[in-house]
Amino acid sequence: MLNKMLKIWLRFLADRILRKYNPKIVAITGSAGKTTTKDAIYTVLQTQDDNGRELVAKTQGNLNTEFGVPANIIDPNFVGSVRDSYGKTSITIKDAWQISLKAIKLILTKRFYPKILILELGLENPGDITYFMEFIVPEVGVLTNIGDVHLEHFDNKADLVKEKQSLILKVKPSGLAVLNKDDQFSGMIVKDVLAKKVLISKTDNADYSASDIGVSSSGLHFLASGPKGLIKINLSVYGQHFVYTALTALAVGDYFGMSYQDMANKLATFKTEKGRFERFDFKSFTLIDDTYNANPDSVKAALVSLAKLGNQRRKVAILGDMKELGTAHHKGHQQVGILAAETLDLLFVVGEGGELIKDTAINSGLDENKTIELDVTKAKDVIFSYLRDNDIVLVKGSRVMGMDKIVNIIKEKFRNE
Repeated sequence: MLNKMLKIWLRFLADRILRKYNPKIVAITGSAGKTTTKDAIYTVLQTQDDNGRELVAKTQGNLNTEFGVPANIIDPNFVGSVRDSYGKTSITIKDAWQISLKAIKLILTKRFYPKILILELGLENPGDITYFMEFIVPEVGVLTNIGDVHLEHFDNKADLVKEKQSLILKVKPSGLAVLNKDDQFSGMIVKDVLAKKVLISKTDNADYSASDIGVSSSGLHFLASGPKGLIKINLSVYGQHFVYTALTALAVGDYFGMSYQDMANKLATFKTEKGRFERFDFKSFTLIDDTYNANPDSVKAALVSLAKLGNQRRKVAILGDMKELGTAHHKGHQQVGILAAETLDLLFVVGEGGELIKDTAINSGLDENKTIELDVTKAKDVIFSYLRDNDIVLVKGSRVMGMDKIVNIIKEKFRNE
């Protein structure tokens, strides 16, 4: 009952603030890449007024829930303090009180408020995005992709697609809708969109596309093509899936009138948050920490990036269960197992889903002797007996699997090199 009342109260306050200050809203949802896309768009758009005040604000951390989104609308600097096993930030009574005071001041008096809000909208249950669209009217809507994550809460994939589509359909007719052409559902979704539609792609025949994609010691680089021409993009991140992130930021920045060169310069400073394909180079070893969370699309993207990044080095992955897949649980882990067989030299797995990945990988041609089942609590006793100098190792799995503990074990071993 208390949670329901708090939800209604925060929404009321957020709605009043949006109506009063009327910021332009960039709303983002999708199965994977929401946070990095939000951060890249913020990197491109970030600016200050003559008094040094930030004119652009974004969702902090993972405050993309029915409580977190209104809280960040009210106070763009609110970060929260309490997190559950999935890493989601909870709002305490003290938080609610402080946020409410902030909101009342904004509503009753004229104060400074950002001109642009970049909001990450999470989806866990049916109706979540529809709920946000009841009080948020996007100037720009971004749908990164539609995978199988959260299917355990939906009757079928069609309902999941419809829920995510609701954001794009609510974009102002005068606004912009950005979709991933490489996602199988984008063609169906764009048909009913009233706003201007732009498509991004890692190939061609899109409004914003990439070519000459490569990875160097300094990061990812590619040639971006847009309606206004070509621009070289250099990123200090390594996963090839970040190409989509950068192209989306270009499309949004273009909509707000930024030059390609200015955007390229800003993207060169783009950094990912902790646990999102972070690279750590030690003297004899490279670690890729992608433990923030996992679903089939993000794991496959990480494996493809590992294969490109590894070059002639031995490629190793430590993969854990992917949760919240519902009816797609079996298929999702099998898909990862098939790709693991194609890309890896050594595979560690954690959990029941990990066992399914391993079995599928073996059936797909990976040598059984190159697969190891791992217990996170005993990882230290096992991992280092298999690793070699010059290995490049990816660690990824759903947050509740505790894969970050494995990352910490590896860092502790090699940090003094």
